[in-house]
Amino acid sequence: DAGIRGLKELSWSANNPIVSGLYYRSFYQITVANDFIRQSAEATVSSRNITGADAENIKKYRAEARFLRAYQYWVLMDVYANPPFVDENSPIATGLPPQISRADLFQYIENELKAIETELLQPKTNEYGRADQAAAWALLARLYLNAKVYTGTERYADAITYCNKIVAAGYTLHPDYRNLTIADNHLNTDENIFMIAYD
Repeated sequence: DAGIRGLKELSWSANNPIVSGLYYRSFYQITVANDFIRQSAEATVSSRNITGADAENIKKYRAEARFLRAYQYWVLMDVYANPPFVDENSPIATGLPPQISRADLFQYIENELKAIETELLQPKTNEYGRADQAAAWALLARLYLNAKVYTGTERYADAITYCNKIVAAGYTLHPDYRNLTIADNHLNTDENIFMIAYD
């Protein structure tokens, strides 16, 4: 694939299709999530006469969209440090978005994940390919594991806290490592927490 050689040889630039592809794909997903979050605000849903089970499902989908946006911002923070920042309240097509510092983005991601924690479904209760509480806990654990890089302050105890939540929810390492790379990840519910369905 184009770009692999540059990555293998540790000689890449912003022109590498994988480096730029990850950047633009993350922002595409943030854009889609922002629009869904904007369109699924409680007042907007109510104004469209959506009620009952449909309205409750939209709340759950909205929490998942917030998780996906937080995940993509974590990717951008981890790989590119200080990316541009937009959310559902940002003006659309009015100029370039402002850049956010890694420390501020860390705080934003942490706040988002904690805010939606109780809105997401319980671990192992959502359908394949969709986020639940364990996905948020796993992302928080990753966030805290590298907090010193992102903010200058270690947060290892917090990483352990969220890892313990994941273990207490019934997740464990799969006994055969080779099975993690075959085409039945939907069956591996002991280790896989959040899968992207590329079936």
